Amino acid sequence: MRRFIFPGILALVMLLALGVAIWWFTQGRYVESTDNAYVEADIAVIAPKVPGYVASVPVTDNQPVKAGDPLLTIVDADYRAALAKAEAEVDRQRRALGTAAATVTAQQSGISEAEAALRSAEAQAVRARADAARAADLVKAGWATKALMDSRTAEAKAAEAAIASARAAVSMARAQTTAASGSEGGAGAALRAAIAARDAAALDLANTVIRSPVDGVVGNRSARVGQYARQGLQLMVVVPLDAAYVVANFKETQIARMKPGMPVTLKVDAFPDVAMKGRLLSLSPAAGSRFSLIPPENATGNFTRIVQRVPVKVEIVRPLPQGVRLVPGLSVTASIDLRDAE
Repeated sequence: MRRFIFPGILALVMLLALGVAIWWFTQGRYVESTDNAYVEADIAVIAPKVPGYVASVPVTDNQPVKAGDPLLTIVDADYRAALAKAEAEVDRQRRALGTAAATVTAQQSGISEAEAALRSAEAQAVRARADAARAADLVKAGWATKALMDSRTAEAKAAEAAIASARAAVSMARAQTTAASGSEGGAGAALRAAIAARDAAALDLANTVIRSPVDGVVGNRSARVGQYARQGLQLMVVVPLDAAYVVANFKETQIARMKPGMPVTLKVDAFPDVAMKGRLLSLSPAAGSRFSLIPPENATGNFTRIVQRVPVKVEIVRPLPQGVRLVPGLSVTASIDLRDAE
């Protein structure tokens, strides 16, 4: 009987070895696997942009939300008052700009009037000089008295003085216009500053309502009504489960032939009987150890060579199998088919 058992066992072992060899040459040598892989997601941290007391929290723990849904509101009375004050300042500065613009217009009219007066004075001076010249000729010819010549000469000098006065008036009007234009520019700048302050106040008021930035599920909710929330304080998170992916940490000796687009088989420990499909998205630009809080310093004397692991991002092909719900942190076994690299 024993003579038949041993050959049977040997034949079975040979068949198993043949099966393993066939699998290795057809599939196994093209597959790189790791169980150092986890489900991840780009979790959105919810924190107020403006400080204040929490007025309401319209969501509960683990509640699904859509992008734009309100998650939390801050008491907004102070921010409404600040916006009203800013709007009043905008109105005041707009009126000040209108007054400054009207002043510039009036000063420009003053320039026109002063220039007209200058032209009139110049015309009067031309006539006065001509009258003085004629009076001098008449005196020389004996047809007029010296008193007439003196009178005409005095009128000519007065006309010249009037020209000087008119020119001074034009210069003053232009200087006043320049000053008024400067005031108008200052009023315009003040108005722009007031508008910017109003827009900032309006933004602060809008930020008293915190909305979900993504579709997902609320988690880690610590916000409570009446709580004082300072700017930047984490109050909850929104986990985009539909955008979850896998980060697989392969050994450095496994990644040589990996490239984006390769098919990946994923098995999640929470669903051991379900194999899911994935697609290699990208490889990390550095080994995971280089991104740690304290990267290793291999230049020291106590160097120990260890195999490094490189994070590989894997997209999960959807739709997911029925009944499967992936959440960040779940353990995964990832296997990448390298046949496309041949």
